This record gives sequence, C-alpha cells and structure tokens, in this order.
Amino acid sequence: MKYGKWKRVMGALLAASLICASLVGCSKGGAVENSNEGGGTDGSSQGNETQDAGEQTMGRFLEEELDIGGVFGNIFDMKKLEDGSVRIAGSDGNNGLKGVWDSKDAGATWEKAFDFPDELQDGNDAWMDYAALSPDGQIVCAYNSAVDGGVKSVLYLVDKEGKASQIPFELPQSGEKEALDIILNLQFPVNDQIILQNGAGTVYQVNVSDGSVKYTYEIDTSQGDFQVHAVGNTLMAQDASQVIIYDMQTGEQKSFEEALNKGASENGLYSAVDTMDAGGSVYCLSRGGLYHYKFGGSVMEQLIDGNMNSLGAPACYPIALTMIDGQNLLVAANDTNATSGTGIAVYKYTYSADTPARPDKELKMYSLYDNKEIRQSITRFQKEHTDVYVNYQAALSEENGMTVSDALKTLTTEIMAGNGPDVLLLDGMPVETYIEKGVLKDLSALIKESGGSYFENILNAYQDAQGQMCAVPARFTIPMIQAGSAYFTPGEDLNAFTERKDTMVNMLPKNVVEKFWYTCGAAWQKEDKTLDETKITEFLTKLKNAYGEYDSSLEDVNTAAGVTTEGGGTERIKAINFFMGDLDLAYGRCNTNFGLYGNMDYGMQQAVNEKLEDGKMDLMPGQADHVFVPSMVMGISSKSAQPEMAEEFVKYLFSQEAQKVSQSGGFPVEKESFRSVIDGHQYEGTENLVAVGGNDEGEVLDYAMEPTPEEEITKLTELVESLTTPALQDDVIKEAVVEQGEKVLKGEQSPEEGAAAIMQKVNIYLAE
Repeated sequence: MKYGKWKRVMGALLAASLICASLVGCSKGGAVENSNEGGGTDGSSQGNETQDAGEQTMGRFLEEELDIGGVFGNIFDMKKLEDGSVRIAGSDGNNGLKGVWDSKDAGATWEKAFDFPDELQDGNDAWMDYAALSPDGQIVCAYNSAVDGGVKSVLYLVDKEGKASQIPFELPQSGEKEALDIILNLQFPVNDQIILQNGAGTVYQVNVSDGSVKYTYEIDTSQGDFQVHAVGNTLMAQDASQVIIYDMQTGEQKSFEEALNKGASENGLYSAVDTMDAGGSVYCLSRGGLYHYKFGGSVMEQLIDGNMNSLGAPACYPIALTMIDGQNLLVAANDTNATSGTGIAVYKYTYSADTPARPDKELKMYSLYDNKEIRQSITRFQKEHTDVYVNYQAALSEENGMTVSDALKTLTTEIMAGNGPDVLLLDGMPVETYIEKGVLKDLSALIKESGGSYFENILNAYQDAQGQMCAVPARFTIPMIQAGSAYFTPGEDLNAFTERKDTMVNMLPKNVVEKFWYTCGAAWQKEDKTLDETKITEFLTKLKNAYGEYDSSLEDVNTAAGVTTEGGGTERIKAINFFMGDLDLAYGRCNTNFGLYGNMDYGMQQAVNEKLEDGKMDLMPGQADHVFVPSMVMGISSKSAQPEMAEEFVKYLFSQEAQKVSQSGGFPVEKESFRSVIDGHQYEGTENLVAVGGNDEGEVLDYAMEPTPEEEITKLTELVESLTTPALQDDVIKEAVVEQGEKVLKGEQSPEEGAAAIMQKVNIYLAE
C-alpha cells in the first residue's frame, strides 16, 4: 500500500446509601436471551420450540475464524454465486495486488482465480476504494485518480474471467465540493444493474451495458446519515429510526413496513445484508447480531446474538455477509483483534442444534459507562468458555437520562437484595468507600496468578497496608499537555502555568474544569474523606485567571477546541481525550492542548510539535503531582453468585491476550502489552505510508506512519514508572465540580461561591 488515508473525528477531509458494613469482603479496617435464535430460511425458528419447565432451549450458531490459506489486505465484497461457489474480491495482504478468490466448499478452502488487470492496481496517484460482485461473478470497480487537485472516479467492469472494460459512466456533478463528486458506495445486486452513491448522498441506479442512469434516488431521511443496501430488486435506505424501501424496477418508494422500522430502531445500522430468495427477504448484520426479515411480514427475528461472538465486538466491522444456506453463513470483517495479521478475517457461523441457545452459566457485570475494551474481551472470553454468558450492563446512556447518583443508588439496592453483579467495573465509582464497606473481594492472589509483568505503581493504586487489592486498574491514562514554549514549560507547576494569559483560548469551560479535576482533585481529600474547601477555591481561582473572559459564541460551534461530535451527541469521554485537540493546537485555534493520554500516536505528536516549531509534551500541571488516572478498575462483589467464574474472568482481563486489546480506552497495565500498543510494530516493513489529518477547512497535516523510535518507547515507559498519585475516582463529586466550575469560568459566580456550592453538594452526598 503506497498511501494510507486517515480521517480525524473533527473533520472530513478525504471520538445513595452504600452497602452495609456487615457484608463480607475487603475492608481497610480488616445473548441477550433470544427465543428466535437459529431461525430457518422461511422465517421460522429452528430448535426453539416451547420447552417444558426445567428443560433448556437448544440451538445456537457457533463461530469459527476460517484459515483462508493466506492473508487479505482488504476485502471489498464476498458473495455466493449462482453456481453455488463463493467469491471474494479483495487485495493480497502480502503484495497488495487486487484480485479474486473462489471457494467451492462453502469457505473451507480458497483458490486464487485471477489478479485484476494492471490498469486497476494501485499506483502513485490512483487507487481502488470499492468493488462489488454480481450474482454471476462479475465485478464492478470504482477506480479513483488524482486529477487537477481533485479526485475522479471511473467505473470498470471485470468479467468472470478477469478481463476489464470501462463502463461509460460519468458521475453527475453535485455542484458542491469536489470531494463529494466521488463514488463512496458500490453494489451489484443483479447482473445488469449497479447501485452507487456519491459523497453528497445521492444514489444512482446504473445500467451496466451502457452506463446510463436508470433511476436517481434523492433520499430524504429524518435522521441525517443513512446506509444504503440493495438485495435483488429492492433498495433499502436506513437511518437511525427507519428503513425506506424502493422498488428498483420502477424507482418508486414503497410503503413503510412497521416491523422493519422497529427492527432498525432497536438493532442499529446494518453493516451488511444478503438474501437467499432474490430479495423476497433480507438477512441483516448489526452490532446486535444477525436478523432476518421477510418483506411484508410482521416480525424481524434475531438469528444470532452478537453478544456471544465477534459480531458484537467493538473492533469488528463486518464488510460482507454471505448466506450459504439456512444453517451456514460467512462474514468478512475488518477485526483488529482477529488472528489474521492484517485484521481482515472471514468468520463462519454454523447452526448447532445440540448447543444450548443460551450458555449454562451467567456472569453479571456492571459499569457506569460502556467500555469497548471490556466488550472486546468478553467476546474473546466467551469463545474460550462457551458455557458462559457474560451479561454486561452499562448504566448510563444518552437514552435513559440516568444520573451517576441515581445509578449508584440503584446498584446499591440490587446488591442488598442479592441481585447485584458478580463483577464491577469501578470507573467513576467511589472506589475507596466501597473497599472500606467490604463490598469487594481481595484480588491480590488472583493477580499474582495472572503471570504478567505489570507496572506495580499502577496496579497497586488501591492496595492497603495489609497488602489487600480489592480494586485493581487493568488500564490507565495520563493527564498530558502539549504546547509551544510561549505557553508551557515542561515540569512547571500549576502556579506558573495559570499565571499566563490565553493558555485556554477557544476551550469550552466544562472541558477545562473536567480535565484539571484529574490533576487536582486528588489533593483535596482529607483523611476523613471530606474535601478541603480552601484548595477547591484555589483551584477555581487559578483556572479562572488562566481562562480569562468567556466567549459565549463557543457554545454554538460543535468543533470548538476539545469538543467532538459523533452520532448527533457530544461524547464526554472524547471531549477530555488528549488527541481531540491536536489539530486545533497545530493550526492555532488553541494555544495549548491537554487531556487524558491513553494511546500513543507518535507520528501525529511529532507533526504537531514541528508545526509549533518548539512544541513539547509533558505531564499536566496540577495541585497533585505525578498523577495517573486508573481506568478499567476491576472489582469482584463479595456477594457474587458466581465467585469462581468471576475470578476466572477478571484474571483473564489481566492476561496478555486481553491486555493487548486496544480500543483507545487507556494504556495496558501489563508491560509487554503496553509496549505492543505504543511501539508501532504494525508499520514494520512498510515504506512511504502516510497518514493525512485535516478538517473541512482544508488544513492538512501529513506524517509518516513508522515504528516508534526506541528512545521514545523508553521515555514514555520511564514516565509511566514515575507516576505515583491515582486521580480521585468518584463521578458524583466530579459532576458537582464540573457544574460549579463551569459557572465560575463563565463569570456567573466567584471562585468562592463555586467552592461553597461544591462543598454543599458533596457534603450531602457523603452524608447519605
């Protein structure tokens, strides 16, 4: 691969009462269940007949990652052909050549059919982004060339034997930016018709024979972004709440189907679809698993629960779905945690009538916030423990509107009633209070059995004087800052940093307060667990001095420094992520960039430093020194109904296999795994691989994607080993600080008034 194209989130150029002390535990004083799984091709369920009381429902699809006899660098499409064989259009992971592979035994073995002609292989200024297979084995390709400062897409047809010819099609000009006049989606549902989509979202139905446009679909959805899929002569356009259906023979929109819309709303966007009856029904993949719907029907049934396999894992992005028959299917996916070195995998799912529809054992796990590393690890754990179902519940979401305080009160009630979780992910919870109240078991022996070499200073964040470890971080982040010498000097304290003006220009007050909470909050807590009002007042005073006058126009700009919008809402975890502000810093929209640093992007860091000419990175200043933020803090309930299985699962989370899972949620606490996620080993042996960062204002920041220099690995490792102070973990307190601190930075109240309001709220909370 000559060039890598990289897209930043900020742009789009080419992120109660506590448990009674009587509970026994640590103390510092001492599939989705699914009745339709295993459905047949006619929409009926297989192996799920009503059972007598006490009998177990049987029948489940089991996953297998296929050994394809090599590696794919990419898969464009995969389809079962009319002759019964399965064909893949993709690229060879070893040499990058685009080509076609066939399997005549449902994916068990593969043979190279042919390479694409030379004119369709990638060149210096030309590349292929999309290719799609027809039912008879032809391939349509979108081949892009850089011309006159823009990109031109040309359609080619590759016949079943590998001969290519250009389709005489010109993408109609959108009248908007040139970047929108390229092909961004390509499908070949029937042998003589192509569906394609341009960057503006317009969908065209094109005749293969002469390149003429048969129908144009200007799709107007209520939720903005939408996915387009074609099965047979049916075109589906799906947004977050509905599926709009078109008849490709007439180009007309069909009536809405209630069951399909309900399924779309509940299951999320479908990443891949297929049909086995020429479009009479559709099989759909989403994070929830595999679903089947017969057009005109009343039920959308779930055939595979994604919680029990790779389909629901955050790192798995299905590319293509191929239904072999009602009991066997293939999924091509981009899965960074697959065994394939390139991350491109082909999974086979086979229905097993003798396997319980739901595993025999259930392990309950709870967290305040959804955690991608946990979800990925659950997928892997369940593959090795097919008799275990990990029921993971994250309490807070934009949909339910629950507060942290409400969630903790509910958790307390559940545990006291004997219905609580077995495993707790404690991020944001009052960890030390839980330890003191005996809610959590000692994990010290369990961690020793995990066999890794760990950063002991991080691992022992909550170890008591007796050596008990009732809560253990599996990951961590580091509050870091990057700036030029005019606004920051490495090693300086909070006093020196906040004496300067304009250090926080163009930053939202809420984000500023939340980021500095991590480096300051740990210094506020007294021995009796109450807070020091004097230090809070000092904190707010210094921040206000550095922040200066508030600019209300920032609230009207989604991409203000340090803010990212995704899926229609601002995600708090990304708003405090260090890398969300790198482009703002590089192009002068802000004078400093700071936040939680949990994954290393060395090339980007260096590119920003060079842009600043004298840019430096170091620990964020604060009222506490050498701070780290414990992340993915694990605990086992002292009232667990499955204590042995809970220990097995938590022990797995500290293994190298689980520690090397990386979804940008923090650095691994295990040393070898830590090195593997920062060393850039994935770039070994590559040449001239370039990432292109930028935003919609045309700013571009390129950098070479190369292995991290050894001296930089050593430097970061030594910095981690120097960290001594765990940040305060209690999001009820944090919410009070952020709420009142925002008012101070906006000038709505004085630092003294803000500190008093924080103390009042926190004291009520601590007294409950």
